[in-house]
Amino acid sequence: MIHVLPPHIASQIAAGEVIQRPASVIKELMENAVDSGADRIDVVLADGGATLMQVTDNGSGMGPEDAPLAFERHATSKIHDVEDLQKVQTFGFRGEALASVASIAHVRLRTRRKEDEMGTEITIAGSAVTSQEEIVCPQGSDLCVRNLFFNVPARRRFLKSEAVELRHIMEEFHRVVLCHPDKTFTLTHNESTVYHLPACDTLRSRITGTLGKELNSQLLDIHVNTSLVQIRGYVSRPRDSFKKGGHRYFFVNGRYFKSPYLHKAVMNAYGKLLPQDRMPSYFIYMETDPAMIDVNIHPSKTEVKFEDENVIFQMLGAVIRETLGKFALGPSIDFELGAMQHHIPVPPSPGEHVSPPRLRYDPLFDPFREPGENRSSGIFEEQPLQTYETPVIPIRKKYLITPVASGLLIVHRQRALERVYYEELLPGLRERKPVPEKLYFPVALNLQPSQSILLKANRDRLLQMGFEADDNENITAVPPDHPIDEAAIRESVQEILSGTGEDPGTAVYGERLCALLARRRAAAGQDESGAAGKALIDRLFACKEPNSTPDGRICMTIVPMEQIDKYFT
Repeated sequence: MIHVLPPHIASQIAAGEVIQRPASVIKELMENAVDSGADRIDVVLADGGATLMQVTDNGSGMGPEDAPLAFERHATSKIHDVEDLQKVQTFGFRGEALASVASIAHVRLRTRRKEDEMGTEITIAGSAVTSQEEIVCPQGSDLCVRNLFFNVPARRRFLKSEAVELRHIMEEFHRVVLCHPDKTFTLTHNESTVYHLPACDTLRSRITGTLGKELNSQLLDIHVNTSLVQIRGYVSRPRDSFKKGGHRYFFVNGRYFKSPYLHKAVMNAYGKLLPQDRMPSYFIYMETDPAMIDVNIHPSKTEVKFEDENVIFQMLGAVIRETLGKFALGPSIDFELGAMQHHIPVPPSPGEHVSPPRLRYDPLFDPFREPGENRSSGIFEEQPLQTYETPVIPIRKKYLITPVASGLLIVHRQRALERVYYEELLPGLRERKPVPEKLYFPVALNLQPSQSILLKANRDRLLQMGFEADDNENITAVPPDHPIDEAAIRESVQEILSGTGEDPGTAVYGERLCALLARRRAAAGQDESGAAGKALIDRLFACKEPNSTPDGRICMTIVPMEQIDKYFT
């Protein structure tokens, strides 16, 4: 039998499309606060948002008639007819956010308009209004959300740890604050201030104030203005790229969006300037006619469809290439193995004698000599054939190439080392925790606020992986066999903190530590060439799983002879 769902069930289903976790609530509430015209927005959290999320603004507020309507589905002040969808410039416009939040949480709204003497307080639980009364409150809106998913226990069980949920909230917070430098934002978690971002004059100031002052020296300006779109922002230098982490943001008309297609335009612009497996940071802001884009294609409104996407792709790539070229960030000529050296010719001074170049050659070499033929005595003498080791050729200190029966074997040197080190370390660390080794000089992590919170919440995890940290966020001990240079230590800690969303068992921690140690040791390894290169290949083939690194990246490949023959047909 087909029947119509009760309103409260329909509301909870609709809420699942808009509200997936606490970060979804923060996104919607902050965007509503921006739409209200506020110049100060305060966010207060408890327990990663699971028990409390509060967003307060000094915007236009609502009157006693509008306040309850704001929680009705599809109630909006921003859309009146179909044509309005073609020129949406606000964040919220469909009237689903507050209705969705109210259906799965306990909500309290306090709000007042500038012209009203008294404000309005409304409390709602599971879409039902439980009270409405007049109160004294400041201008603006104060929306408090408690006990998210209290009436949907299955959804609440799927929430991650406090640290993970807080990390997602931080990301949504960044997406709003980075395109509104003219507004003041604060973020407090468990009564501890995480961010206090005063209003500033430039996007660069907001970026560095939010994500770290070290970015100021890493970012290059980009700017292009056409009749179709204005593109401005910043991209990082190739040397400041990241293997994991980094910051990548697209904004259009003040709205954050995701675009794998435009990300490809950025990566294509860098080309071979980036080391393998690394990505740049970028903050790209676009301004265009709202009629040229469609933001109503996804419930979370993080996907945007451009009318002339191909043109924007080309323009974005061109402006980034121009900036990289302007700052002379092209690759330098690197001739391998010292085979060629370029010098600027300088004419000799008058009377200066210049010796002719000396040719180095093997006087016994004869290209027409057959094996076993001796030319030095003028007669042919039968001699045993000399045996040679199979040559292993290093390429750019990155690959090792050697012939095999079916073609050419290409080995990724660092990944091969990573696999070898992993299998060497695994037996000793699979079942027991590492004993941290004290450092002579502690290493300061220089963490951002979001990372500081993760560090405090995951000290036990760090210790289980062999890292000790003091109260000042300095690493004082590392696991055995870990490199002790500051860069390697910081990279390892950030890698551990970035994986705090999972809760593996003790045995898996040993495997992760081995993979982490193997990565760091391989990155610090010496150049494997000649006999050492052959030894590395032999060690790789002695491994149980020589084809890939512990995290699944391939270590080697074979170019078959058939493929090589095709190049010469």
